[in-house]
Amino acid sequence: MLRGEDVKVLVDYDLFDININGQTGIYIKTDENTKKLLIYFPINGEWGELKEGQVERLDPGVVPDKNKEFTSRVKLLAITFPTK
Repeated sequence: MLRGEDVKVLVDYDLFDININGQTGIYIKTDENTKKLLIYFPINGEWGELKEGQVERLDPGVVPDKNKEFTSRVKLLAITFPTK
């Protein structure tokens, strides 16, 4: 799966009081430990973690231009400490 691909949710999933079943999200990455997919949902600006079987790739291998711009700005959260 490519970073930025559109995925559609296939199951009932409450994401901050919105059932995102049938909604489209933007795939970001798969967690190495849990194997869950990190997906951003523009419908409410929130992030969800779903299993691979809970989503459908809408156009496998294709990253829409609008998603390329968004994903170029998404960075992994890192803790930084001030240096002296």
